[in-house]
Amino acid sequence: MKTLILTVACCLMAIAQTQAKDFVRPESSNYIKGVEALNAGNAEQAYQYLNEEINQNPDNGYAHCYMALVCNFYGDMKLALYAANESVKLIPEEDTEYRSFAYYTRGTLYMNAQAYDLAEKDLDEAIRLTPSDAENYKTRAEIHMDKGEYDDSLADLQTAIKLDSHADVYDLMMQLLEANPDPAFFDKVTSCYQGVTANR
Repeated sequence: MKTLILTVACCLMAIAQTQAKDFVRPESSNYIKGVEALNAGNAEQAYQYLNEEINQNPDNGYAHCYMALVCNFYGDMKLALYAANESVKLIPEEDTEYRSFAYYTRGTLYMNAQAYDLAEKDLDEAIRLTPSDAENYKTRAEIHMDKGEYDDSLADLQTAIKLDSHADVYDLMMQLLEANPDPAFFDKVTSCYQGVTANR
């Protein structure tokens, strides 16, 4: 869970640098402080600020998205899913980057709960909204692997690598090899990974 929060914080910092065009992202004090606390790794303080923000501005879908991460960090799956559902419902349609991230967040929660079909559906939507985000493909690759769809998993890892030649896929590829030790599949995976390292 801690790894997910760190990964998510990095993704959201990158998203935050993109300027909105047809919509306004929240700028309230509690929201900003909550995001900053989460990015600094202070989940307790993030929870306090984001909870206050949601109490004052219950339609702030962005705050709900961050709150889903905090609740997941504390192991409260019920609240995390509630917050993720609210974020999907409330973040403006025009803000495709944050909507994609909301679907990604909910999809990872479903994946952790082993609700793989729901997780895959959310990652499909995240990819539709932001098709150039390698992290979405890596996460969907993990879902495919958990479902025993090894070729689909490898295909998503290959797409992630094409989008970002420095994408960290080594661990997932090793997990794929453990999950499907078939020699022909082994050759596919090693060929893919050797191609990645050769291009770096």
